[in-house]
Parts: sequence; structure tokens; C-alpha cells
Amino acid sequence: MNTPSTDVAGRFVPCLNPATLTGLPLPEFLALAAGAGFPTVEVSVQQAQAHGLARLRDLLQELGVRVAAASGILPAGPILPAPLLVDPDTYRACLDGLNGRLEAMATLGCTVATTVLNPRSPLTTTRARALARERIVQLATAAAAHGVRLAVEAVSIRTGLPPGLDGPHPVVDSLPQLAELLHDTGTGHAGVLVDSFHWAAAGADPAHITGLAPGAIAHVQIADIPAGHTASVTDAQRLFPGDGALPWPAFTDALTRTGYDGTVSVELFNPALRALPAGEIARLSHHAATRCFTPAEASR
Repeated sequence: MNTPSTDVAGRFVPCLNPATLTGLPLPEFLALAAGAGFPTVEVSVQQAQAHGLARLRDLLQELGVRVAAASGILPAGPILPAPLLVDPDTYRACLDGLNGRLEAMATLGCTVATTVLNPRSPLTTTRARALARERIVQLATAAAAHGVRLAVEAVSIRTGLPPGLDGPHPVVDSLPQLAELLHDTGTGHAGVLVDSFHWAAAGADPAHITGLAPGAIAHVQIADIPAGHTASVTDAQRLFPGDGALPWPAFTDALTRTGYDGTVSVELFNPALRALPAGEIARLSHHAATRCFTPAEASR
């Protein structure tokens, strides 16, 4: 059994996102995460419900693993999440079972529900942002009633976007734009999901993080970025943290200056890395999450 650690390099708690070990049954994913040393994980709430919450709580306790965040507050099938700006009919369908999903998160001790805001949309920018604000307030208010905080992610890559995140009109594609939109919602129940890969794709400006209000960061996901032209980078090029060109000391310092001391979740979509044996992926992810926040190693 793992004993949950309190930090990584004195600051952050390592976490593993299931996308990094895609396609695995939930119990196998949890066992591999625990075996690699992760004290926390992200899960798909749909997958958790399908497994059975009582059984899952027992398994988590046995493994010594805590659920730090859950995707799927808006579901797309049995595992995947839907983005915020789905069409109206799909959104209404996604609201079915919302309270049940939030109750499941609360039952598992999960206090963060993640969601992705479309960087582009078929809607005009003004209409898309207004709709995003409306839906964020609705979802964040519902989540707060269960002790769950909504964490909204801005997507900064420009190429390789799935159709559901794409469109002719820009919406939000950077942390400052997201922070402004969340401020305009007037809700205190939604926070920012900082993704290191998207932060780097947007220019790796520490001010994009340090400019966030105290307590604004609800969750952090991490992956490294290859050297070269960030304007054309895609999610399929995500690397283990510490294996690319991302300035980890600057990222670490920026998070620390905001007062963030929560989980940092390894999230990879790189098909070459996903082809490795699952146990090796988990082990390398934990090693990477731990070492990338050590400035002497990160600046080599």
C-alpha cells in the first residue's frame, strides 16, 4: 500500500491521468498508478460509476490512492468527456445524470471536476464566450452543492484539434483569456486548470500563471513540449515531463508564486509513448513528475 506523499520536490503532489495509460480497465490503471508510487489519480467519473462506487472506494483505500480530479462532468460516451461548447441538444443530454456524477465524485472524496473550454467554435466569439460563461456558472453551481470545484482548461494548441474543439471563430486559447472569462462569470466556484503543455504552446510566459488571482488554480496537468515551432505543436507530441524544451524552473516558480501546492497530473497523448508497456509508462511518469520540478535537473 502507498502512503500518500505531501509534495513533489517540496511543493506538489504527483498524480496520473488515465489518458496516459489509455484503454486500461479502471482497476488495472489504479494498481499500476499505485505501484509506480502515485498517491493521487484522475479518473473518468463514468468509468468510476460503471465499476461501482463502493467497490472502488474499497480498492482506493486498499491501494492507498486518492482521486484528485474527475473528468466527465459533461460525458461523451462511457469514458470520454465532452467540451463545454457542445451543441444545445447534446448539452441538454449531457445534463442528464449530472447530480449522480457529482454525487459519485463526492462519494470518492474527489473535490475537482475538470472540463475543457473550446479554443475555437462555429459560434461567433461573443456568442461562444457568453454561452461558456452561462454553462460554467450552471455547472460550477451544481458542483459546489456537492463540495466539488469546477476546473476549466484553456487549449492553446492550434493544429490537430478534434472537430469538437474546432471552428472558424476564436473563443479562449490562453490562461489570461480564461481568467478574464471566469472573472466575468461572477462565480467563486470555478477555477483554472493549468496545463503545462498548453502554457508552453502559448509562449511559456510565467506572467500567464503569476497573473492569476490567489487561489484561482484548481488543478494542474503536466507534459513536456518538443523543441521547435510551438505554433504547430499537437497533443500527439506530448513528452514525459523533463524530456523536452519546457522551462520547468520558470513553470515551478510561477506556480509557487501563486501559492499553488496541489496535484500535478501527468497527461500524455503521444502514441509512441503509449505503445510502451503500461507498467513502464506509469513508472516513467512518476519519475518524470518528481524530477521535472527539481531546478538542477530541469535546467540541464
